[in-house]
Amino acid sequence: MRRDPKRSDGKKTFSDLLRSALELFATRGYHGVSIPMISRRANVKPSTFYQYFSSKDAVYEKLIEEAFELFSDGMNNIDDSDSYRIVESFIRSYAKFFSNHFLHFRILHEAVYLKRNLRRKLEQILRSRVIEKLLPNADEKEVRVAGWFVTGPIRFAGIFKSLSGERVIEESTVRDFTEFIVNGVDPNDHVLDERVFNVDVKPLAVETSSTKAKLLQAAERLFGKYGYRNTMISDITKSAGVAAGTFYVYFESKESILEELVMSTNRNLRLTIASVIKNFTDRRDAEIAGYNAFLRFFLNHSNMYLVVRQAEFFNPNISRNYYDKIFASYLPPLNRAIELKMIKPLKPENLAIGLMGIGHFMGEDLVVYSKTSPDQIKDYLSLLSEYLLKGIQKKGEKESNRKK
Repeated sequence: MRRDPKRSDGKKTFSDLLRSALELFATRGYHGVSIPMISRRANVKPSTFYQYFSSKDAVYEKLIEEAFELFSDGMNNIDDSDSYRIVESFIRSYAKFFSNHFLHFRILHEAVYLKRNLRRKLEQILRSRVIEKLLPNADEKEVRVAGWFVTGPIRFAGIFKSLSGERVIEESTVRDFTEFIVNGVDPNDHVLDERVFNVDVKPLAVETSSTKAKLLQAAERLFGKYGYRNTMISDITKSAGVAAGTFYVYFESKESILEELVMSTNRNLRLTIASVIKNFTDRRDAEIAGYNAFLRFFLNHSNMYLVVRQAEFFNPNISRNYYDKIFASYLPPLNRAIELKMIKPLKPENLAIGLMGIGHFMGEDLVVYSKTSPDQIKDYLSLLSEYLLKGIQKKGEKESNRKK
């Protein structure tokens, strides 16, 4: 019979084990932690661990429960008196959760990726406490798009910062995200170029004859289907039809082939988007055209979206490098657009993270969690462009008037 952790003689050990597990899971991820590691960090024997927890999963579930409760409690502080206050108080509450409970944020972020039921619970909280208050009469598609637009920027800010160990979301970020989401980026009455909805993105022409190319294609296919952790180097060589030792002629490790896949995806994605947006002189048009190219690229290469997402949890440095390059590519055109008064004078670094966040959660939703056809993209992007240009407040007023 396990010792009751509430007894005074066991409280400290229980607390030490829980804290040790929290620190390890938050920094190494679920798969990188073992019971002996937790025990050593808590300065107890592994046998003592089992007096308090039945397994690694038991302590992990306890931490998920704590993290979700902290997140949910923070979402109880939403001021719903008007659109601006709903958005501002949500962003501020989320930033506070991230900054005050960084380790729990890391736990929850990975757990949402690993457990789809938990993801649905989290999305439902955001929907009921934020989106439906902003757009009480909206239909399902509008609520879905509003979810990416309203919650994506601050949620991605947490992901982006946590990858490099930053633990604070600044006040300037809260202010800029609020202004962006409530009032949009358009300083006048820009009419969107309809060509942004009709971009054409062809699947990449992939070289298939070389041994290295065969290994990369096999790794992409297997990582996408079975996951990085569940794929062995021997699986890759077998699928590629090459001898086992051949792998090491081209790659040092499984991690090195993951890195090459992620960074080649990054290069190809940026080249694809650049080839599309060069046809638009106005950044507002280019932004929607870029989202269109982004979605079509990953619908053509859905395995690569999964590989990119997995890298975040198996090697954060690869993931940070991936996002850093996209972030850097945003800054020069945003600076120019602000100088030319195409876009409101928000801090370009904050706006770049906000726009990346919208794309991140839109891609996750439409590429990973649902089967979206290319024909449906126009409908989603048409709605998103309204939010992006004029903000949730104007869209909410329009929606309210239309439903009366």
